[in-house]
Parts: sequence; C-alpha cells; structure tokens
Amino acid sequence: MSLEKYIKKHPSDFIVEEVIPLKPQEKGDYRLYRLKKSNLSTLQVIRYLSSIWKIKPSQIGFAGLKDKFAVTTQYITVPEAVKPVEKACYLYHGGRWIKSDSVNFENQTGFCIELLGFTSDFIKLGDNLGNRFIIKIYHLDKDKKKTFYRNLETIKKIGCGNYFGEQRFGSVKGRNDFIFLYLLKGDAEKALKLYFSIKGDLKNWGKWDKLYRDLKGKLEQYEKDLILGLKRGLPPEKAVRILPKNIRLMFNFAFQSYLWNEYLRKYIEKKYPFKRVPFIHNWKLSFYMDVYDIEYLRKLKIPYTGKDFPPEDTLLKKIIQETLQEYKITEDLFGKETAGIKVLTDGLRNAVFFPEEFRIVQKTKNTLTVKFFLPAGSYATILLRDLLF
Repeated sequence: MSLEKYIKKHPSDFIVEEVIPLKPQEKGDYRLYRLKKSNLSTLQVIRYLSSIWKIKPSQIGFAGLKDKFAVTTQYITVPEAVKPVEKACYLYHGGRWIKSDSVNFENQTGFCIELLGFTSDFIKLGDNLGNRFIIKIYHLDKDKKKTFYRNLETIKKIGCGNYFGEQRFGSVKGRNDFIFLYLLKGDAEKALKLYFSIKGDLKNWGKWDKLYRDLKGKLEQYEKDLILGLKRGLPPEKAVRILPKNIRLMFNFAFQSYLWNEYLRKYIEKKYPFKRVPFIHNWKLSFYMDVYDIEYLRKLKIPYTGKDFPPEDTLLKKIIQETLQEYKITEDLFGKETAGIKVLTDGLRNAVFFPEEFRIVQKTKNTLTVKFFLPAGSYATILLRDLLF
C-alpha cells in the first residue's frame, strides 16, 4: 500500500516550518525574509524572485528544498543591495504569476515573503536546525491505528532509519533511470531526452520547433532556452549546461541518495529483524523492528562513497564496496567533473534519527493529526512509512 493513500489530500494537510539558527539584526550584508508557500516548489519561487529582483538564483540563499504539495515556511537571504520589499504576495494560476494582497494557503497556489531584518550570514543548503511538522493522516481503520501506535512506541525507543525521502528523487522517472548515469557515461543526449520525458511526449524529439511547441506551456525559461540551443546546433554536451547548476547537482544527488539508501537497507537486513516497506519506483526500504546496539547505531554515520570517510564497521564497508561495484562506480569517478559539476563526492549522514516533541494534536474515527520536530536532513515521509506499515 502506498503512503499517498494516507496523506496530502490538501496542501494544508502537510505543514512544514523551518527552524534556523539566525535571528534578524538591524544591519547586515543580507536581507532576511520569511517565505511561506503553498503547492509550489522552493525552486519555482526562487527562480521567480530572482527574475523580479534581477539577480541570479544563486544569489538567493536558502537552507533546503521544501515539499511542493504542502504549506511550508522557510527563510531566504538576498544581498542587502537588492531593492527592499517589506511584504509581497503572488498567486500562480494558468502558468502566470499574479501579484496579490494575500494568499489563502489552504486553497490557493502562491507564496508570500516578509522582510524580517538583516543578517551577516548567507543561508546555505543545510544551514537549518530542522523542521517542525503538522500532518493530517487519513484512512486509519482500527487495525491501522493499532499498527501506528505500536510502531510509534518502537520509534520512540530505537529511532527510525534515516533514508532519503521521495523528494530527493524528482529527476528519476523509473526504477533505474538515473539522468546522472547517462551523463557519467558521456551520453548527454540520452540524459536530456530522459529529463524532458518528465515534461511530456517526446514524439518530436530532434524536430526542435515542434518539440518546443509541444512542451512550451510546461517549460521553465531555461528549458525553453535549452531546446532553442539544440535547434541552433548546440551539441547536447554543451546544451545540458544551460540547466541551472542546482538542477544538475540534483541529478548527482538523486543517484548518490539512492546508493546511500541501498547501503542502509542492506545493513539493516544483514544485522537486525526488519520489515520491508514499499517506496517509489518499486524500490524497497527496510526498517529495523528491534536492535541490540542502539547506542552504537545512534552514533553511526554512513558515508556516500567511503573515499574520504572510510567506515570502520567491516559489514558497512563490505556493503558499500559491493553496491558501488554493482553500479560500476569505480574510485577514479569520485570527484570527477561531469556536466560542469563535481560528482560522487563524499560526506557523512546519520544512519538513524529520533523524532522530537511528538504529539497527537487531533483525532477522529479515521484520522490523526500529528505534530513533531525532525533534525535537518531527515524526512517526515520516511517517518510516516515506519509508523504506518
């Protein structure tokens, strides 16, 4: 059974509030804004703000990508030199942005920004402390509620596997269809074809005028520019660089996140009693049901490649090596430049997380509304899978 049955009937069923360590100051190099949005991705808003402020999207700082089909609040920074706006709201309708006095976040698609003050710090990815959530869960019969409460008690004691959630895999269309792998093989045309297949029918691929007309209403400006570049004869290897750097980085992140999820899944299956839970693209996630070394697991960090952070855990080391071999990822590819970005870099991520301040704030016969805090980088949709299945 998929998670979608239980959540996100309306954007207001999934409320996210970012927590950052910054406090507004009277002076600073950057203006600090609160951004509240509904049914829009963070990048959609950032790109639009950059166009009206006439700055590059990279000049707008933000700590993370928030869920699209949700009501989310986060914080952004822009250079102090940008013309200040105390407050502004925009609705998105029919592919157009419309300035508005306000946004009804329960049933309208749009966003509002509000100037809070200044800061000396440019907000970077990962700069948040975590996120607070209020989520309404539907279709809970008697048996499913029993499962929920039983799993909740287990998670309070031994935490939850810190898998990357589906938000990380927006560029992946099928089970093993990673745009990144085509780029890594040097097949930029196949990578672009897969990228645009998410937008619509590609029957006119290669007939650029017709493809442009087919997809025009679904494309961002940089995607239109890319197709026009191909029409001018730009080779795919150069055309792919028209995509913003953060989009190209997301191709890499999607693949590395998948590998990391596989490390954790295999580690859990080798070491603990577990349950398998369905995930997107027929992938599986395995959650431990009991552990005998919770203090060790609580401190365990799993690397992305193991090059810069080789694991001391022999089981984990073997799993990482075998998984990389399975996908023909060799050490000479670590840190390689592909499509203008450095790929397959190393880092560490906690193997497990513990939800904090978990409360049930409302209940009916078939619904529960829950409130909790998760540390930065942990996904509410992953916690909900562990709770519900």
